[in-house]
Order: sequence, then structure tokens, then C-alpha cells
Amino acid sequence: MPRKPMTDEERRAYSARLRGELEAVMDRAYGAMVASEEFWATVMRTAAQLTHPDRDDRSPVNCIAVAAQCPHATHVLSSGDWRKVGRFPVKGSTSLRIWTPIKRRPEEGQEATTTVADGGQREATVETAEGEMRKVSGFKAGPVFDASQTDGDAFEPPAAAPLAAEVIRDVLVDQYRDQYHEDPEQSGGFDFTQEAPDNAVRILLYGHAWRRIAETDAPLPGQHVAEVASAAHVAALILGIAPGPAVMPPLAGIITQDTQPPVRESAVRVIETGRAIARAVATAAERRRELALSG
Repeated sequence: MPRKPMTDEERRAYSARLRGELEAVMDRAYGAMVASEEFWATVMRTAAQLTHPDRDDRSPVNCIAVAAQCPHATHVLSSGDWRKVGRFPVKGSTSLRIWTPIKRRPEEGQEATTTVADGGQREATVETAEGEMRKVSGFKAGPVFDASQTDGDAFEPPAAAPLAAEVIRDVLVDQYRDQYHEDPEQSGGFDFTQEAPDNAVRILLYGHAWRRIAETDAPLPGQHVAEVASAAHVAALILGIAPGPAVMPPLAGIITQDTQPPVRESAVRVIETGRAIARAVATAAERRRELALSG
């Protein structure tokens, strides 16, 4: 028998329940991120897994949410999106909660701001599947499922072509020289030709992360070093290189007037930096490949 559609009141109650559940998840996750090195590393690994070559990445905050609910998640989609690839949630599986945008058609001449999931505001516009631009008026808790919670047709998530460690190393050296106007071997005292390629990549990723994360953004003793190591860790995972350690920043017990705890800001900065480094490497490597093919 078809399920009876929810009334507006039931829909609001359902939405409020999901939001309350997700807010509780986030509170527990933020607490764990300053108490457990293992959970911090799980968040970083989840962020790397949910970095996609074919579509938008899950936001850093949603990566935290997914890591707290399904530590071994690899690919999360809504039930509708799973059905598009011939799969469906297994009966009895419990959905994961993430923040999803509330979209509305923009009214002419009217601006909108977005209330981000855990505080703060920013303007946002998204494009629907039909190509229509819509303003995002807020965020709600939405259900998704990891691949491990689904069944159906065989599914292999789209993956970028693997890059050889030597290629990544050479790209990182060139980018270091171009972006920072320094030779990483001279400034760091390394001879990368004498290092194993994977080790050279880890050293270079750390150097790039050090340059991208400002010490003023991570002012506590040890915080900058921890964030740099973790950003390099995320970039290495995305690029398919065995990573160095993901180091938990020393933020336990820090209290602010903001509803967003400092560890949230730290994780967002780390994940965005790691992704940006990896994306720049992949783009440059693809450009090199195209130039080589063209002659």
C-alpha cells in the first residue's frame, strides 16, 4: 500500500527531528575531535574519501557529520541519487544525516543570505538539475546513505586516473618555485632525486600546506604544525600517496562566544587546504599530459 503523504505539520515535525538529531551528532563530533587523535584522523580520511572527481565535494562540515555516523564511509548519496545508478538502501538501514541546502527561486531585486548549518551567514546560489539558478535560504538536515548501506547494480565510484609519485613530486616542485619563488631543495636542504618519490611527495605536501595555512589563523602553540600536517595528510590521501600522520590540533577546552567551536574552523581550514593542494596537482598533471600528447 502506498505510504500516505505527510501533512505540512508532520513534515515540519520530521524536519525538526532530523535537525535535532544532526545537531546532537555535531556536538558529539566536535567534542571527539579535541579528545581523540583517532577520530580526528577519521574525519581527515572521510574528507579525502568524499572528494570527488566528477561532482561537488561534500563540505568539510558534512565530512565531520558523516565520519561521526559512519567512520568507514566511502561514497554517500541520497536514496534518489542511489536509484539513479541502480542501487537502493538496504531494508532496515539507518540513513546518515547531513546538512542540505533549502533552495528557492530568487525574487527579482531581492538578495538572500544563507544561514550555515552551524552558524554564520553567506550569500549562496545553486544551480538545479534543470539549469535554473536558485538562492539558498538556509540548511536542513537531510538523509543520505553510504555505499555500504545499499544493494543493487554493481557500482564503482568515478575515480581520477592515478598519478605516479614521480609526476606528483615534479609538479609540486614546479608549483613551489612558481608560487613562492623559492627552490624547495635549497630552502629545505633536500635533494629530492635522492629521496624515494613517495617520501619526496610527503615532504613537499607539508611544505605547500605550511605556506597555505597562516600561523595567525592557528595561533595556539602547536596548532599551526598540527593543521599543516593534517592538510598534507588529506592531500596525500586524495593523490593516492601513503600519508604522514594527521595531527589533532591542541584546541580542547577553548571556549568562545561563537556557536562554532574553534575545532570546527580548524577542520574546515585543514580539509579545504588539503583539497586545494591536491586539486592543483591533478590539474597541473593533466595539463602536462595534454601537452605531451599534443607534441
